[in-house]
Parts: sequence; C-alpha cells; structure tokens
Amino acid sequence: MKNILILLLFFCLNGYGQERKEFRPPAGFKQVTKAEGDLDKDGINEIVYIYNTNRKSGENGFYRVLYICKRQNGTIRLWKENHSVIWEYQRYGRIFEEVPDLTISIKNNTLIVEQTFNSNSRHSHKYKNIFRYQNGDWFLIGATYNDFDTCEYDFQYDINFSTKKVNVAYTYGDCDEGRTPPEDEYLNFSYPFKKILRMDEFTPGNTEHKIPGKNKYFYY
Repeated sequence: MKNILILLLFFCLNGYGQERKEFRPPAGFKQVTKAEGDLDKDGINEIVYIYNTNRKSGENGFYRVLYICKRQNGTIRLWKENHSVIWEYQRYGRIFEEVPDLTISIKNNTLIVEQTFNSNSRHSHKYKNIFRYQNGDWFLIGATYNDFDTCEYDFQYDINFSTKKVNVAYTYGDCDEGRTPPEDEYLNFSYPFKKILRMDEFTPGNTEHKIPGKNKYFYY
C-alpha cells in the first residue's frame, strides 16, 4: 500500500495526474509562430506558441505572449504562460515583420527564443535566450546578445549560466576614410551569478553586470 501511494505521488508531482485547462487564446490574438518538441523528456512533443495580443504596452506598442502547451487526453492544454520574455511587436511607432524578427525552436529539451530589434537602419539588437524546464519551473540557462552597428562596431556577449562562463567580443569597423578603429578585444571569464533567473523574472536587455577588472559591462 505504501509503495502505491509513493507511485501516485510521483506521477502527480511530474504533472501526469494534473488536468490543465484547455488552451484557448483570447479573441483578437493572432498566432505569430509555433514550435514543437519534447521539453520535459517524457517522449511527447510539447507545442510552444507566440501570439500578438491586442493589449497596449507602456511604450506605445502591443504585447506579445508566449504559451507552452501539452497534449493531454487528445486535447491541447496550457502548461505555461509568459509575458516577460517576448518583446512588443510594435515599438516606437514602427511595425516589424513577424519573420525574421522573432523565431522559436526546441533542441535538446530546451526552448530557444531569438529576437531582433532594429533601432534604426544601421543599428540592431539581437537576443538569443535558452530556457530549460527543471526543478518544477522554467529557467534561463543561456543567453547571447549581439549589439551591431554596420559602420562602427559588433559587440557580442555570450553566457552559459550552468557553467557561469562568459565570453565577450568587441570588434570594430570603419566606414569613414582616414579614421582608425579601436583594436578588437576578446574576454573570457567566470562570473559568480547569485542565481539562475526564472523565465518569469527575465526580460531580454534588462540585465547588466560589471566585467571583473574592467570598467565595462556585459548585458543579457
């Protein structure tokens, strides 16, 4: 009897006994993209959707929302809803195409979100963030941020939160004749992150840390 109770508790904690609500996006929301793959190593593909909403953001834009869904009893049911990871689809009065400014994929049981924001015709910000389901929640385990200007510079910050390794590359260009660009610089170091951020605690571009021994920062 004791063994049966332990087995039932195991299934409940791993989500097998839970009856999640059926996935029904609100009226007026528009699907942007989706990806399928196994995110919790149960051998069954989950479905990840991103939707444009009709809800205004504080920056004169409109929010996007991320949904992670499971197939359960022949129905698609909502597992996780997140409003912090995906940037607005209209910012500062500009409307961006759905592709290539946003892509999602599933690889090695992780969710990969890639987003690009063009602040003007020559300056772009690209974010790649990797999330894993572990210990009953979703965590940010990897981040790459590329800050690119077609004439001036190409900076990249790559972070593995599992190993606490950070790689930074500062490379420079020159569109102006007679101007000597700074020398390229590459940094590799470990950083004592206090914790791994949960998905709901993270927004791309909102976090910075000082590089040890430098008067510079890295971002994600």
